[in-house]
Amino acid sequence: MNRRACALLGLVLIGGPVADRSAYAQSTAPSEAVRTEARERFDRGLGLFNAGDNQGALVEFRRAYELVENVVVLFNIGLVYAQTGRAVEATEALDRVLANPGKLSSERLALARKTRDEQAARIASVSVVANVDGGRVEVDGLEAGAIPLGAALRVTSGTHVVAVVAPGYLPQRKEIAIAGGEKRSVAFELVPMQGRLAHLVIKTHVPGADVFADDERIGSTPLVASVSLAPGVHRIDLRRVGYVSASGTVTLSDGATGEIVLEPTEDWSAFATSGTALALDVTETAPVVTIDGRSRGVYSGPLKLAVGPHHVLVERGDFMAAERDVTLDPGRTTTLHFALEPTPEYRARYTQRAQSQRMWGWIGVIGGAAVVGGGVGLVAYDADQRKNGNATANQLNAAIQPHSGSSCDPMTQDSGTLQYRSQCIDPLNTAYGRVSDANTRDYVGWGAVGLGAAGMVTGAILLLTADNPSRYDHAEPGPASGRHISPSIWTARDGGGISVVGAF
Repeated sequence: MNRRACALLGLVLIGGPVADRSAYAQSTAPSEAVRTEARERFDRGLGLFNAGDNQGALVEFRRAYELVENVVVLFNIGLVYAQTGRAVEATEALDRVLANPGKLSSERLALARKTRDEQAARIASVSVVANVDGGRVEVDGLEAGAIPLGAALRVTSGTHVVAVVAPGYLPQRKEIAIAGGEKRSVAFELVPMQGRLAHLVIKTHVPGADVFADDERIGSTPLVASVSLAPGVHRIDLRRVGYVSASGTVTLSDGATGEIVLEPTEDWSAFATSGTALALDVTETAPVVTIDGRSRGVYSGPLKLAVGPHHVLVERGDFMAAERDVTLDPGRTTTLHFALEPTPEYRARYTQRAQSQRMWGWIGVIGGAAVVGGGVGLVAYDADQRKNGNATANQLNAAIQPHSGSSCDPMTQDSGTLQYRSQCIDPLNTAYGRVSDANTRDYVGWGAVGLGAAGMVTGAILLLTADNPSRYDHAEPGPASGRHISPSIWTARDGGGISVVGAF
């Protein structure tokens, strides 16, 4: 899909999100368990599509449609096929949508028609004839029919390797470049051979490399099936721009199946003219990144890579690994988002730790506030006791002064009697004791204020630095939860756009 179509796709998705859960209510035959699985796979596929993982989204959407035949799911399948450049499959899916649109909205119908017409314009026809009936016809390593073909093969415009393989004959391959709407006829003249065909499995971590057998191009990696070759010695080459080619020789006996592993290495000198960059947006810190089977260590910034397809693996302790296929365009940095999911064990530990820290934080704040309150109350009480004690002591000191004329005047009273002591001296000592006790308790009161304040500060710090115990929870909105829309920005091959996840 071109950039203009990608932008259109993003705008339509914003206006009417694909995640229409209510569409599942149209089906009554499947059991509730089947419907639930289909809904979960549909949601998972939508999330993968919005994150740029088109292949993963396609797998989930197709499985959801196998479980519950729903036009919204089929609509999504057609869009993902278009996004991945599979024009034939996209056209077929969208033709079925347009033939039976059900309650699909007018906006989605308009997008379906537009995308269908754009993809149909990219389809070409290839007629294949051969001198051997029953020969297997392959296109890019995938079986497409048998000779004689009932009709021309429909392929997406571009470069393809067409092959005819038949028992007792040397396999023959031809590379063709065909434009959209073009019709091409390819003829094969198979040559008889002695013995049986051998099969070779070619393995590599590098995607998008051209595979050559004896200097004849037979396809691109990853090859989804073994390659049929004549028995004997064969030279296998893997070539890709930005890489040093990898070569190997394999000997295949009559009817045998062999295997060869080739790993082209990056040509760093070529990156100056043919390199690009990949940036990762990962939800967790210090992720370990592996690209095309080669570890790049802990991710710290954009990675310099060759233009073209790559397989990205992101790992981190206590989290499940995440994988993604991406095609990098020249002249711009592509960004991939990875939302790592924790293992069940780590999720449990994380939640327990976060809840425990929050609990102790509240204990510190509330308990500290209570201790501060008690300390302040004690200090206030002591201030009152000290005030009253000093006032009483001052009155008694004035009364016991000579010539005071009071009942405690030592000039008129015998200060050595028990009555004088109980009326004048003992009350004075009691007043001084109240003041002394108040001063002593002040140390306790102010100490409680300081201790409580420290507890409040510690509790506040614990609360402010505590993790969110619900961070890894994924709440499923129910029928009464209302409409929720969360926008996301994605980048993918040939462009990008804005899409939303919606739940109704």
